[in-house]
Amino acid sequence: MNKSSQLSSWWEGSRSGDVEAFKCIHNELFPGLFHYLLKILKDEDVCYDLLQDLFIKLWEKKEKLGPISNVKVYFFKSARSIAINYIKSHKVRYAHTIQDFEIEMVFSQEEILVNREINLQMKRQLSIALNGLPKRQREMIFLKYFDGWNYEQIAEVTGIKYQSVVNHVHRGILQLRTELSEDKYMADCRVAV
Repeated sequence: MNKSSQLSSWWEGSRSGDVEAFKCIHNELFPGLFHYLLKILKDEDVCYDLLQDLFIKLWEKKEKLGPISNVKVYFFKSARSIAINYIKSHKVRYAHTIQDFEIEMVFSQEEILVNREINLQMKRQLSIALNGLPKRQREMIFLKYFDGWNYEQIAEVTGIKYQSVVNHVHRGILQLRTELSEDKYMADCRVAV
C-alpha cells in the first residue's frame, strides 16, 4: 500500500473515531508540516502551537469533513491557511515575510539536496540562486523538488491554477539554470585569467 492510500485508510479510520489511526496520520505528516510552516513563520514555538491546534480542529471536525481524496494535500493546505491567518493577525511582526500573501521561503544550504560530488562552492551558488528567485517561485520549487509534490497538489495547496504552478516552476528552473551556468562560466573565466 502506498503512502497516499495508507493516509486515506487512516483518515477513514479516524472518521470512525479510531484514535490510533489519527495518531498515525499525525506521526506521518507532522514533521513535514512543521518543516513547511517553519519555512514560512521562522518560529518553532508558533509552528508547534499552530499545528497542534490544526490537528485538534481536524479531529473535532472529522465527521463533518467526510472523505478526503488526498489527505496529505488537505493537511498541508490547511496548515498553509492557518499560517497565513496567523500572519494576517500579526502583521507588524511578519511585515517582511509576506506581501500580498506570497509566502517568503528562504533556502538554507543544509536543505539543498545536491549530489555528494558537487563541492561547497556549487552549494553556495545554488543557495544564492534559489534565494534570488521571486517568492512564489521559491515556494513552488520547494514543494516540487524538496518535498516531492506534483503540480496538482501544489496548485491545490497554494490556490493557484495548475498552469500557473507549472509556469512558475519552469521559469524558476530556467532562471536557476541561467544563473548557475553564468556563475560557472564566470568562475571558469577567473581561473583562466
